[in-house]
Amino acid sequence: MIRIRFEEPTSKAWRDWKEKCANEREGLIREVKKGNKPSISKLYKDDRLTSVYKRAGRPFYGKCAYCESNILVNQPGDIDHWRPKAALMDQDGHPVMSHIRNPKTGDLVSREHLGYYWLAYDWTNLLLSCASCNRVVQLNGRRVGKGAQFPVADFRASDPGEEMHEQPLLINPMFDDPREHLEISHQDGFIIPKTERGRATIDIFGLNIREQLVRERMRCIRDTRRLVYLLRLVVSENDLAQARCIMTSVGEIVSGSTPYSAAGRAVLEDCAVL
Repeated sequence: MIRIRFEEPTSKAWRDWKEKCANEREGLIREVKKGNKPSISKLYKDDRLTSVYKRAGRPFYGKCAYCESNILVNQPGDIDHWRPKAALMDQDGHPVMSHIRNPKTGDLVSREHLGYYWLAYDWTNLLLSCASCNRVVQLNGRRVGKGAQFPVADFRASDPGEEMHEQPLLINPMFDDPREHLEISHQDGFIIPKTERGRATIDIFGLNIREQLVRERMRCIRDTRRLVYLLRLVVSENDLAQARCIMTSVGEIVSGSTPYSAAGRAVLEDCAVL
């Protein structure tokens, strides 16, 4: 996982989409205030957003924001709600409950959490994800995949604006620096948690039990080591043309445009190339 550098578009299409999102958001809030369940449309899949999120270049380079797999080659890619939009489940698949005040009677009642419906169309809550990270499956007897999970350390928001007081346990690579929470072992390709948030992120997305992910990270580690070796060799031989060619490949790892570039960057930092 790497930090996603997202520069919000300034096009008219993007501005129009955001205006429509704002209007629909207000409608959802009004419905909940009346005691109704919010009816969320597919506006978060609008072409004006997906044309930005699913393009081959920045901000996601066609990769899953969580595991860094190249997804646009063989799947359409999911637009994931970091804070789930319509429901919340715990890691055992049970609904998360919330305590709210009934708008009609004023009584405090317990009900299944409605999800962060007010963020359903907020681009800061949307990430490009592969199906394996976004959807829950059973793997080696464990539930793997985010689904409607969103663990927090303590307080849980139920109303618009309250999310500012939450302490999320999942990393959001659009706003968090994953290097503060995760590191990658050069020996086996496993991701090592540095914080509680790192551990929760590894566990929920199954970043160490999805064997193909571990293999691909190790492949990137070996390939990057080879690049470093070749770079040092051609520099010692004063072969500047070859050095420039190799540095182009190194630059792709540094930019984050290649799959599993976090593993490659770790090698470059260890070899003092970065």
